[in-house]
Amino acid sequence: MARIQVLIGLLTHCSVEKMEDFMFIEGVLRKAAKMMDLTLLETVSHKFSPQGMTAFVLLAESHIAVHTYPEENTIFVEMASCGRRDAKMALEFMADMLEGKEEIIMDKIIGGA
Repeated sequence: MARIQVLIGLLTHCSVEKMEDFMFIEGVLRKAAKMMDLTLLETVSHKFSPQGMTAFVLLAESHIAVHTYPEENTIFVEMASCGRRDAKMALEFMADMLEGKEEIIMDKIIGGA
């Protein structure tokens, strides 16, 4: 089995203005995938009313998904990748871009070295 990293995290204290900008969020996800040398296949997002969104980046190596909670200045992040780079750096990048703080809930390596 290939090496797969699964990371679940929270981005807290985020800029609500940036969280509500779906073009910005999609851009952050694409940049996070690129910095991890992952292959972007498709980006899908859905904006909820009155606030919040879900965005998903489909990768050849798996996915990155986010669910925003503007009322709590928080974003739930799930990443799974068989890439070689550490997903924690993408979580840190996302926190910086959203002016927030990252918290790792789970970081697990499954499979090969």
